[in-house]
Amino acid sequence: MAEVLVLGATSLVGSHFVQSGRFAVTAAGRTHPAALGLRVERFTEVDLHQPEVVRTSVRSAPETVVVNFAARTDVDPVERERSDPASPRGSAWAINALAPESVASACRDSGKFFVQVSTDFVFDGVEGPYDERAARSPFSDRLSWYGWTKSEGERLASRAVSEMAIVRIAFPYRAAFSGKLDFARWMLEKYRQGSLPPLYANQQITPTWVPDVTEALEVLIRRRRSGVFHVASPDVTSPLEFGRELIDRVEGSTPALSAGTLEAPRPGSGIAPRPVRGGLRSRRCEELGIRLTSWRRGIERLAKGEEGSS
Repeated sequence: MAEVLVLGATSLVGSHFVQSGRFAVTAAGRTHPAALGLRVERFTEVDLHQPEVVRTSVRSAPETVVVNFAARTDVDPVERERSDPASPRGSAWAINALAPESVASACRDSGKFFVQVSTDFVFDGVEGPYDERAARSPFSDRLSWYGWTKSEGERLASRAVSEMAIVRIAFPYRAAFSGKLDFARWMLEKYRQGSLPPLYANQQITPTWVPDVTEALEVLIRRRRSGVFHVASPDVTSPLEFGRELIDRVEGSTPALSAGTLEAPRPGSGIAPRPVRGGLRSRRCEELGIRLTSWRRGIERLAKGEEGSS
């Protein structure tokens, strides 16, 4: 069984990759995977805020493949770290941008294949959905600081190593996870509590069924395919439409949900801008024969408690 070094093994997406058992996993990061009941071959505690520590750890690891799921993903707290892009600073910058660069440079030095997991938030949502040929959006008030740090992580890593894949996902969700709530299960919890806020009717999204990411990663790793790959629903939806279908399937009732309108926040408010006409189109996964799960099919699988791919 091939061995893979994983950063962010306890994350929503990374934990599914570890649980799948498709590879022998060594984990590196802050939290031991055993805290979530995950089994790994080895664990090395690494502070991703320290670039040289990251480089040394990755360079000296015996594994020939490295996958980085680690990221600061809470977009509003990250937005409050927004700084001058010419002299960026903050925890999100360190983890989302500098850590991927450190991992990539260590992979270059040691001949490892690197996979960086990224996000649709690298696009500002003006003219999506975006396929793999689309250029990342430039820095602006329309782009969140989270999106910018992840975008720079892609750029810096790609500059450091050529044998590398970037896998972008969007609004990931799965049937079960003991860590933080994902896009779908947050809706369910709020609905059950009677506190679900209005869901955006005008936002265009392509939610990612997490098991699809694991399947795509297996193909990319085994074939060592470099480049950019999008893993998301082939069908576009909105949070409102997704929420109605989700609650109908899981709760067995047709909810009367309130429709909201996504608008650009006031600059400096600490609220992150979200892509309105966002979403991802996957051209390269189709070329590799990877079948991606539509958002409706993903909801069906979630309702059944399934954690496999389609």
